[in-house]
Amino acid sequence: MLKVIEKSLAAWAETARRMGVVLAALIVVAACFAGYYAATHLKVNTDTSAMLDPDLPFQQRAAELREAFPQLKDDVIVVINAPTLDEADAFATDLRSRLLEREEDFTAVFAPAQEPFFRENGLLYLDQAELEARLTQMSKASGLIETLIKSPTIGTLFTTLAENDALAERSDLGKETLEQLYAELAEVVEASANQEQRPFSWMGALDAGQREGETYTRLVYATPALDYTRLQPAKAAINVLRAETLALGENYGGRVDTFITGDPALRLEELEAVTTGIGLSMLLSLILVSLLLLLCYRSIAMAALTLIGLVITLVFTSAFAAAFVGELNLVSVAFTVLLVGLGLDFSIHLLLHIQEHRAAGRENQSSLRRTIHEVGPALALAGPTTAIAFLSFVPTKFDGIAQLGIIAGAGVIIAFLVTVTFAPAALALFKGQPKRKPTGNIRSIFDAISKISGPVALVTIALGFFALFLMPQVRFDADQMALRNPNSQSVQGFNLLFENPETVPYRLSSLTSTQAEAEAMAKEITKLETVDAVRLLPDFVPDEQDEKLELIDFGAGTLVFALDAEPGSVAGPDAASGIETLRQRLDAAYSEGSGARLSAALADLNGREELLEANVFAFWPQLITQLRTQMNADYIDIDTLPTALRERYLSEGGKWRIDILPKNDVRDFRALDEFVKDVEAVVPELAGGAFQARKAGETISAAMMQATGIAFAVISVFLWLLVRKISTVILMLFPLALAAVLTSATGVLLNIPFNYANVIVLPLLIGIGVDSSIHLVLRNQQVKAGEGVYGTSTPRAVFFSALTTVASFGSLMLSPHRGTASMGELLSIAIAFTLVCTLIVLPAAFQLEERQTNRRLARAAE
Repeated sequence: MLKVIEKSLAAWAETARRMGVVLAALIVVAACFAGYYAATHLKVNTDTSAMLDPDLPFQQRAAELREAFPQLKDDVIVVINAPTLDEADAFATDLRSRLLEREEDFTAVFAPAQEPFFRENGLLYLDQAELEARLTQMSKASGLIETLIKSPTIGTLFTTLAENDALAERSDLGKETLEQLYAELAEVVEASANQEQRPFSWMGALDAGQREGETYTRLVYATPALDYTRLQPAKAAINVLRAETLALGENYGGRVDTFITGDPALRLEELEAVTTGIGLSMLLSLILVSLLLLLCYRSIAMAALTLIGLVITLVFTSAFAAAFVGELNLVSVAFTVLLVGLGLDFSIHLLLHIQEHRAAGRENQSSLRRTIHEVGPALALAGPTTAIAFLSFVPTKFDGIAQLGIIAGAGVIIAFLVTVTFAPAALALFKGQPKRKPTGNIRSIFDAISKISGPVALVTIALGFFALFLMPQVRFDADQMALRNPNSQSVQGFNLLFENPETVPYRLSSLTSTQAEAEAMAKEITKLETVDAVRLLPDFVPDEQDEKLELIDFGAGTLVFALDAEPGSVAGPDAASGIETLRQRLDAAYSEGSGARLSAALADLNGREELLEANVFAFWPQLITQLRTQMNADYIDIDTLPTALRERYLSEGGKWRIDILPKNDVRDFRALDEFVKDVEAVVPELAGGAFQARKAGETISAAMMQATGIAFAVISVFLWLLVRKISTVILMLFPLALAAVLTSATGVLLNIPFNYANVIVLPLLIGIGVDSSIHLVLRNQQVKAGEGVYGTSTPRAVFFSALTTVASFGSLMLSPHRGTASMGELLSIAIAFTLVCTLIVLPAAFQLEERQTNRRLARAAE
């Protein structure tokens, strides 16, 4: 079989050589047309859920959930973080108003805390004890509120505070409320003295129930109008959202941070990260491989010929992808960088041997004929074996990596055909090229390697044995967020959603046909220890409404009276007088605490009274409006809930959605597994982000094992059919198994789990590694009677092929997309181990085999 392959290749290459420059030019012209076709037809799909077989049960349930509640996938979420509650509320209110005006960009806007329904009925969602405490606290402040409505100045505020501090009961203001006011005012006065914008938080100071922490968060959900004529349908709307938040941020003095997240934003920024990373990796890999080719050939012309062949391969492969696949995903987009490493291997082996013969004084025809004899069969075997490794994912349920397998597998075959066609045709240009003189440096390196190959091989095998004990710790990380750039705005916003139990994005969902079924299911799920809460539409109807409405009516009396005061009806004392009055009272009453701090801050105000007044009353109108609004609470039932909320829990088709929230942080894969396992035992028909992540992990890890097994088995059979010798096949495959074990163990030690992107490493390691083994084994059989395989150009070709592959794969590590970067990391590790195993362990096996053969011959001669 190998002889047939050799003769066929020799005839093909000789025909190409005879056609010469004409054929080379035709190939270049064809590549230009192919490049234009690829540029105008090849697209990118950033939906990671589409990377798995849509017929899988959990994929079908996910599709059913998206169809019933499309906003879960389509909504863009703006996470608003502000240092005060008033700023967070005001910013969210302003943003909601602006987005509602952009009907051409957003089909719906939902800001829970800013919706008129919740602003009016928010008090009903407190339990009775909390509601009573809230109303009591606000009633105590009613005297101050009335006074400031009539005269909203710092002179009035400070004078009133001084009077009420002397006799708190005079206005029914408690000491606790005053302490809160003093602490908040001290910060505002200090900022004003430094000419800083720092609004006073009235809700935070007057209402203890509203104080959350250092920052306050509000969410705005916007459903973008999707433009399907664009690569990213939501991009235009997201750009509008970015512009609106930026403009609003300037109005708020840069004190409010916004993070745009949600599936459309995550996909958009992920695409930007991947394409940017691939572009940088491509540029860097081309630079590195160019330098390595110059070092390999020590000939600019030979290096240029190899690079031209590589570009032709990439263009033809892109055209193939456009014609037969249509669109790339976030994994298959890396085929360009992969082919930079893999597409060079054929050219390096072919041209390095041709160069060796030309240096010995032979002409192109003789050099080509001898080279095909020496490496032609190995090249012919290497192409299909690498393609098989890529194609091994096609039978699996992982459609995303199967797509990469089809494209890269075809690219490897294209690279082989380009090498044995374009390179011989272009040899006509090398007639006048000077012949390279060997320096002996590389040969001396391999001579040194041959002397230590035995001990190094033993150490490597021993490490492989110990690495087996780490195999149970190898894991697959199905968290899509683990692939994305952690510094991107969308990922930062996504992580902020975990800080509130009610907004955790990794949750479970289930659909039922009736309200009764949903409530019965929720009752069972709530009993589980790993479940924090269950949410369905009836949960948004408050309990004990009659009692709460009575409390509001009873407690609102004094506050409503205060709110009815005529705005600006009293002049009040001037600022200087008010400041002095309050300072005197504070100095007399406090030697420490917030009162003393406020007194010291007022003493250092330095004439910034105007700025102080602007800061103190910046959100005073919003407070009064909110206080008036929430006194209008009314009875609520499911039918009176806002439409934007109802649509998130009850679909148009009558499907009831049940949201199941985790108790623990499910970003930890162990907590995620436990959460999903517990709920699935009660409700088998699950969907949602948490379920999708776990089932995707199971599917993809199974696909990796299946593909690795397929690649190993098919390549083994393929090699045996060609060489018909079990011992030779074992020699070719043993280094691969050893390199695979070492790579997996290193991933465990360096905490590089397998994921959506780098899952291709093990099958690809088999495909790439077997190529080096094929070259060395077949070349060793040709020179057994001579000086050994280290005396030929084959180890040099294997060495530089591996270096160029590492250079191209390694450049992926610089990508801001962590999935792409991890692919580069593991592939580089895998190729490094493959290089050691093939260039050191395999030749050591040759020497051992040769010594055993010599002993048998010696015994036979005796």
